[in-house]
Amino acid sequence: MIRLAILQESADTLRNHLALHAPLETGAFCLLREGRGTNGVRLLAGEVILPDPDAWELQGEGVLRPTARWISTAISRAITGRAGLLFIHSHPDAAFPPGLSSADRGAFLALASTLAPMLDGPFAAAVVHPEGWAGMLWSDGRLRPIERIVSLGRTIHFLSSVRPAEDSPLDSRQRDALGVIQDRLRPLTVAVVGCGGLGSPIAEQLTRIGIAELLLIDHDKLDTPSNVRRVFGSTAADLRATPLRPKVDVVGRHLDQLGLGVVVRRVNGDVRTEGVFRTLLDADLVLTGTDTHGSRAVVNDLASTYLLPVIDVGTRVGDRNGLLSGLVAEVRILTPVTPCLWCRQTLNGSVIRIENLPEGERRQMVREGYSVGHVGEPEPSVIALAVLGAGLATCAMLALLAEDGEVVSHGYLVDGFFGDAHEMKLKEPIPACRCRMNLGLGDTAAPPFMD
Repeated sequence: MIRLAILQESADTLRNHLALHAPLETGAFCLLREGRGTNGVRLLAGEVILPDPDAWELQGEGVLRPTARWISTAISRAITGRAGLLFIHSHPDAAFPPGLSSADRGAFLALASTLAPMLDGPFAAAVVHPEGWAGMLWSDGRLRPIERIVSLGRTIHFLSSVRPAEDSPLDSRQRDALGVIQDRLRPLTVAVVGCGGLGSPIAEQLTRIGIAELLLIDHDKLDTPSNVRRVFGSTAADLRATPLRPKVDVVGRHLDQLGLGVVVRRVNGDVRTEGVFRTLLDADLVLTGTDTHGSRAVVNDLASTYLLPVIDVGTRVGDRNGLLSGLVAEVRILTPVTPCLWCRQTLNGSVIRIENLPEGERRQMVREGYSVGHVGEPEPSVIALAVLGAGLATCAMLALLAEDGEVVSHGYLVDGFFGDAHEMKLKEPIPACRCRMNLGLGDTAAPPFMD
């Protein structure tokens, strides 16, 4: 699938520009970059290049032709920015059929054959119609449709048309609760990173809520008895399996047996390796329940570098003199406009370095007197807290799809022991953070991988 994501600020600029000139057709360019997934492409539209007053050779109700001078200006901006180009133009007349007309296709083909070889990135075109956006990507000498177009700010806005989901008795009460959100979640591909005590209940909730496709990503096997207390779908018999079963297979088997029609893909690998990481770029959303700083750091880059929203959830058990004193679930919603995990000081570079050391070297550091805390060791956990965190993460996903999600906090914690909740204090990203420097750069600023 080919997806196009555009920053909400850029989408608003384009919308205002196009509306200002209606009923005449008009247009603009955007710098365009990409992230190559395993099975598709994620196109990333950023800076808007608005036209000069004399940018059009022809402009009218039903006709638009840019001048060679303005095209040359856009190419120059793209080359300077090491990017490709997205040409966007309007079809303000609702009587026009949505999508690219045959004349649009012919003009785009002519432009692509000339311009694409000059660019350091992809070349695409999109039409803005009252019924929604539609687009095409020039790829390997032919046009390929862009199946999904969204703008991203604090929430996800679907710019391409969303078909109403088919009514099913399975969804009767859920549709009453979710309304139009039901239609938005139905076609989604959602990735879950980590299939342990947090990830497995998230995966089951996503399956029961009725997304189209679920990507399960984890490199661990079900190898310790304590897993069976927390991993949904696991049984004591799985511990006796030879060879030991990957967690993605245990959880995936369980979800398939539910028979709810969700396609469940298993990726038994480490998200810190490039091959596994690129499967995430085939998703519309990523939820992570991993317990290492290194894997969180790689997933963290998705929200800014690839304009791919991430919901990160973690849990911790309070312990005071051997007595239970807290059951805390923490949710962090990562989008192009919210603070990343580095901004929030959730990630620690020293911990990542220690995590990446071979186990023998970590033990040697302990023997030499260095404190490495619980790095590389399982954290205390209980299924009730894991389910609380999973439910909060899934609710946060629904908020990302809702109009009123703009006012929802981008980070909060809930203590299931005391029954209280707190909102994160940091409101905006830190300007000097890597998430601002790499915003929308895609593969030109890919994160460092283990392989």
